[in-house]
Amino acid sequence: MTLQKSYIIWYCFQTMKSVRPADITEMYALRADTIDYFFPEREEEIDRWAELASGYGDKVLHLMCGTGEILTGLAKKGFKVTGVDLTRSMIYRAREKFEENDLDPTDLVVEDARYFKLGRTFDFIFVSTGDFHHFMEPEDIEHALGKIYAHLRPGGGMALELFKPPEKDFKRPEKRFIPIRETPRGLKVWKMNRSSYHSDTQILEIVEKLHVNEEGVITESEYDIQLKLYTEDQINTLLAKSGFENIRNHHFEGQGEHGSDAWIVTAER
Repeated sequence: MTLQKSYIIWYCFQTMKSVRPADITEMYALRADTIDYFFPEREEEIDRWAELASGYGDKVLHLMCGTGEILTGLAKKGFKVTGVDLTRSMIYRAREKFEENDLDPTDLVVEDARYFKLGRTFDFIFVSTGDFHHFMEPEDIEHALGKIYAHLRPGGGMALELFKPPEKDFKRPEKRFIPIRETPRGLKVWKMNRSSYHSDTQILEIVEKLHVNEEGVITESEYDIQLKLYTEDQINTLLAKSGFENIRNHHFEGQGEHGSDAWIVTAER
């Protein structure tokens, strides 16, 4: 399917958008058709999540699942998966992946990770790729963790993939990023990105310009993303306040999309 046949098509230049949880769907709708091209193949990630989930059972919920690449991989490994994302176009892409792999897309739903109510519990719930950092306000964090806790069976496990705060402030000049994966014939896509970090607020700010040229049809979009970063002690305290136990921090090689070291925190109900 081409971008012109996509669920959401953007033909005109989009003015600067300051992205917050209330309007984050708009930013991710702009990225839904192209975001996967800027990630490497995700077998290693899928294996890591499968290893973490397998210690609890096969009923897995991926919150903020995006285009469903990780979820598709877990489903192919035999897990009974459910995906939740606030952005309808992301779920549309996830459903396409499931159908392409002869998987049932029924349990891919458009819901807000702060307020979702699925009516059942899971063995393992996770948020990948630093998406939890979009929750900046204390009430949003409290709601999201509360919903995770409520949807876990007793003894079930949860995990958040997070980015470590940099050791000092920085302001990086604009840099061009090209796709890591091969794009379809006739499609050219790249993005320009500049970022800054403020240690007093622990806010990572990214201003990104996305350029798409599909057979001469040019789309340009610009948006401002702010992410709240946490130290291990801070996130461990938040998890404990939400009732989680057996909180552990896991470190591995690799960096987040914007250069911060990635790590995973796990906990249990």
